Amino acid sequence: MNSIRYRETTLSSFAGAEDRDAVALRIDPSRRVTLRFSLLIEDPQDLEALRYARRAMIREERTRGLEWDEPSMEQPIFTATEIRWFVLVSQVAWCREKIADLISRANRARDALRDLGQ
Repeated sequence: MNSIRYRETTLSSFAGAEDRDAVALRIDPSRRVTLRFSLLIEDPQDLEALRYARRAMIREERTRGLEWDEPSMEQPIFTATEIRWFVLVSQVAWCREKIADLISRANRARDALRDLGQ
């Protein structure tokens, strides 16, 4: 089982919004939203594995360059319990993919650290 997990806690702007407001959000790609992800971490080494994975992703972005409108892993704000990412509506799906990749990489890094420690 993965020791590093996450759960998206973004409040939906669409909940309680009228239909015309929901349509306006879909049409306006320049609108920004804050994505929030709750981190479920078991020990401090998990947090270090998360930092390691993020640094690796940032190095890769700098090496290959970012595609047009691609959000950077340098942008999200990390705490020990949460990730917040203020992005354009048009980037939301990409950000969710990157967070999933980050957590996957962090879990692999954590497994590698465990193997070295044994």
